Amino acid sequence: MPSRLSPRSTRNTDMCRRLRVAILGAGLCASAFALGAGSEPATIRMQKEAFVPASMSVAAGTHVTWTNTDTVPHSVTARDNRFDSGPIQPGKSFEWTAEGSGAVNYHCIFHPSMTAILTIGTTTGKASK
Repeated sequence: MPSRLSPRSTRNTDMCRRLRVAILGAGLCASAFALGAGSEPATIRMQKEAFVPASMSVAAGTHVTWTNTDTVPHSVTARDNRFDSGPIQPGKSFEWTAEGSGAVNYHCIFHPSMTAILTIGTTTGKASK
């Protein structure tokens, strides 16, 4: 036997459904935003006594990995002391999560001409080269 709802009950049911959909939609949007906030990991290679790329922009919170693909040891040493990898042997990596904002100049302690810049932004987004 079909139930009979008053017009008011039908409106209340419709409003509840709309409210649930709105809350669910807001939750999905917030989740998507949160996933984007961490950004994709960024990778920088050390090869032929150079950082490749020599300049990169990332969002705060981005996981950055420097990998030594060269045949000699290198380091990743920030001029402002935010990070210092110590010696990185060929085939090994150093990882750091970008924090703060602004340009971070860094270099290799073994090769003074080996320099690069990592720019950390406060906005979300993918790492760019």
